[in-house]
Amino acid sequence: METKNEALKFAIKLLTLRKRSVFEIETRLQKKGYESDIITQIISDLNNYKYLNDEIFTESYINDRMNFRPCGRFLIKNELKERGITENIIEKKISELISIEQEIEGARKLAVMKSKTINKNVDSFKAMQKVKAYLQSKGFSFEIISQAVKNEIE
Repeated sequence: METKNEALKFAIKLLTLRKRSVFEIETRLQKKGYESDIITQIISDLNNYKYLNDEIFTESYINDRMNFRPCGRFLIKNELKERGITENIIEKKISELISIEQEIEGARKLAVMKSKTINKNVDSFKAMQKVKAYLQSKGFSFEIISQAVKNEIE
């Protein structure tokens, strides 16, 4: 049977690769076959060492997502939920870190990039529909998409 020290080493190794949520660490430790009491101890230790903090993880995740792979609030919320982040942390951090202007600008940049990949023989209405569908798939709301596309048309 794996020991607590081995489990702690494994968890720290995961955290050196990238920041992770409590849920992600728990899940990886479970998959590795560690018992729940050891997992609880490891999570507690990592919290005490300040290696694990879902609020800091959420903040970092949102900043990275907006800077390197822009997307809308809806997609970010879903990705964070999949990582076990609670709704109240998600809402708090999104409202703190993502302004409407930032979201519109991100959508606008993606719209420009997508429009360059659309065949020039496609009529403008269909092209616009493709751009809107792409932005929707990136988690942008209808309002944000409308603003981003309107600014590009003008």
